[in-house]
Amino acid sequence: MADSEPTVFPNPSPPLRDIRSDELAAFAEDGVFCARDLIEERTIDRMREATEEVIRDTHVLGNGALDLAEKGFHGDIFVWKLNDAFRDLALFSSLPSLASQLLGSESVNFFYEQFFIKRAGSPVDTPWHQDIPFWPVSGTQIVSFWITLDSVTRESSGLEFVRGSHRWEHRYQAITPNYDPYMMDTDLPPSPDFAKQREETELLGWDMEPGDALVFDSVVCHGSGGNSSPTQDRRALAFRYAGDDVVYAPRHATMPLLWEHGLQPGQRLGGSLFPQVWPHVIESEISRRWEGPEPPSPKALEEFFEHLKASGFGPGGNKRSLFE
Repeated sequence: MADSEPTVFPNPSPPLRDIRSDELAAFAEDGVFCARDLIEERTIDRMREATEEVIRDTHVLGNGALDLAEKGFHGDIFVWKLNDAFRDLALFSSLPSLASQLLGSESVNFFYEQFFIKRAGSPVDTPWHQDIPFWPVSGTQIVSFWITLDSVTRESSGLEFVRGSHRWEHRYQAITPNYDPYMMDTDLPPSPDFAKQREETELLGWDMEPGDALVFDSVVCHGSGGNSSPTQDRRALAFRYAGDDVVYAPRHATMPLLWEHGLQPGQRLGGSLFPQVWPHVIESEISRRWEGPEPPSPKALEEFFEHLKASGFGPGGNKRSLFE
C-alpha cells in the first residue's frame, strides 16, 4: 500500500512589517507597546464575521460561562478549536513570526486565544489583573497580541497598563469580568484599582484603530473600565504565544483545559493543544484540527468537573462556579 501524501498546510502570511527596535525596547522596559497597522484589513474583516458567528452559534464554553450578555459583554476561549478563521489566524498568520521576534526563542508554540466583546454602553469593567495567575503554566516567554476590530478609546474601554509592572515580584488574584469564584479561589491578594491611583502610578494607554495591536508581557498589570460610548462596540481578540521556557504547571483556580493534551508537570508546551507554529508547524500536532472542528474532550471535561467537586464547588459543595 502506497504511503499517503503529506498534508499541505497554508504558507504563513508574511508580516506587514517587522517589530521595530524601539518597540522591542518598550516591550522589555515597559511590558507593553502599541503596534500600529500590524494586521491586514481583510483579516480584520474576516475576524469580525467569525467573532459574531461564535457569539451567535458556537460558544466553546457552551453555557456562556464567560459571558455577561445581559450587560453587553461576551467572551470565549480556545475558539480556534472550532472556528477556522480563529485557527488560521493562530497558526498560519504573521503572528508566529512576530512572536519569534519578540521572544527571542528558538521555537514558538501557540498557547491559546480568547475574545472580549463589550457592546456600546456595556458597564462591564475589566478588573485590574496580571495574566499569568490565570494560567496552568510557568515561564517568562509569553507574549499576547490584543487585536482590536473597532476604533478604541479609553471611553470605549481601551486597555490601560501599569508601566514596568511586569518587573514586579507581586502576583495578584485572577479576577474575571464576571468575578468567577473558582478563578478567585486562591491566597493571592486582589490587584489595586490602579485607575484610582493615576497621580502616583504611570499608566499607558492608546487610542487604536482596527488592525492595531497591543503587544504585552504576561505579568504586566492591566485593566479597563466599561464601554461608555453610546454607539461604538469594542471587539478585541487576544492571541497568545509561548517560547522555549514555558512549561505546563497545573494549579487550582486556573483556566480549565477542555482538551486532552498529555503533558506532564514541568514539560514544555507542545502537542495538539499547544502546537508549535514557529519556525514551522508540525503535522502530527495540527492534523486532527485541520480535518475539522475539534470539540472539547468528554474526558477532559469530566476531569475538570471532578476537580471542581473535589475543591468544594458544585452540587453538594459550599462554593459555586460559573464553570459548573
